[in-house]
Amino acid sequence: MLTDRQKRIMIAVVEGYTESPNAEPIGSSALSLYEGLDVSTATLRNEMALLEEMGYLEKTHTSSGRIPTEKGYRLYVEELMNIDDIQEELDEQVAQYFENSKLSKKETLSKLVESIVNNKDFNYGAVLLEKTAYNSLIKKIEFVYLKNRRGIFILVTDQGLVLHRETSIPEGINIQSIENTMEFLNEKLHDVLLNDFKNAKVINITTDNFFDYISNAPAVLELCLRNIRKLVDDKRIIIGQYNVLNHHDFADLNLAQSYIECLKNGSIYQIVEFDAGPIPVIASDDNAAISIKLGSENNLEIMKKCACVTAYFKSKHHTGAITIYGPLRMKYRQVISFLKALVNNMK
Repeated sequence: MLTDRQKRIMIAVVEGYTESPNAEPIGSSALSLYEGLDVSTATLRNEMALLEEMGYLEKTHTSSGRIPTEKGYRLYVEELMNIDDIQEELDEQVAQYFENSKLSKKETLSKLVESIVNNKDFNYGAVLLEKTAYNSLIKKIEFVYLKNRRGIFILVTDQGLVLHRETSIPEGINIQSIENTMEFLNEKLHDVLLNDFKNAKVINITTDNFFDYISNAPAVLELCLRNIRKLVDDKRIIIGQYNVLNHHDFADLNLAQSYIECLKNGSIYQIVEFDAGPIPVIASDDNAAISIKLGSENNLEIMKKCACVTAYFKSKHHTGAITIYGPLRMKYRQVISFLKALVNNMK
């Protein structure tokens, strides 16, 4: 059980460290400037030593100051964080943005998320995923020719989701070749997860000689896959995907390379989970539920040093989730209050 002073120290360390532009550990001298902590630096050092023994703080090798541990961040977001002083104003700002926007709610949502994660004070990434795309399996894909070299690509999932996209067919590509290729892909992509589908790597065509009989096979395959991919991507959006590379936490080259590979193969979408499982969810009277996964709580290996904050929304036409992700040294107050404001305005 923490004392009131120890709680104030934890708040000061977390908020001071996350707000520091250079990720500076927080020392006793800096702590003494905070309200309610105007005691001797010796007393503050002793308190921080106790918090370190309890597993809430840790020392870095380069400074005598302390930084929060994963356990410390968890304590902060669950018990110590207070967003009441910024929530009302942010709710009003987001509501005004929705009211003045001439875009659809989904497009407005994307624009708002983009404005936050791309802000130089944040530099986070975000994934927007509609629930119909979560763990959906491809059951059928087909191509229907219309006229005047225009046709419709159609994708049906096991959850009854029907996606379609009309497009023009370039000169030099045979309509019959598209239809034959789509029949072939329909067999190869059957029961493939939408979240796994990214490119031709999920399709075992290396040993097939099917394309030996298709005129202009590479161009036809590229056309079909590009349109299928656009159908899938309409239900999932990633924003600011390279922003996190600006944080010192991603300075390690191997980590940065692994993250980029995660973007390329589409596994980044796995950070969005509609079942938060045992991970505590912050709920409020307005039912804007927020799931927070910290470090080792994340299933995706590349996110073991990151924070993923997910809000779930439901409107007349859309049900889904928004996950903002970044280093553990995240500005949780601002991110969580922003997500709550978004969800409240998506109803």
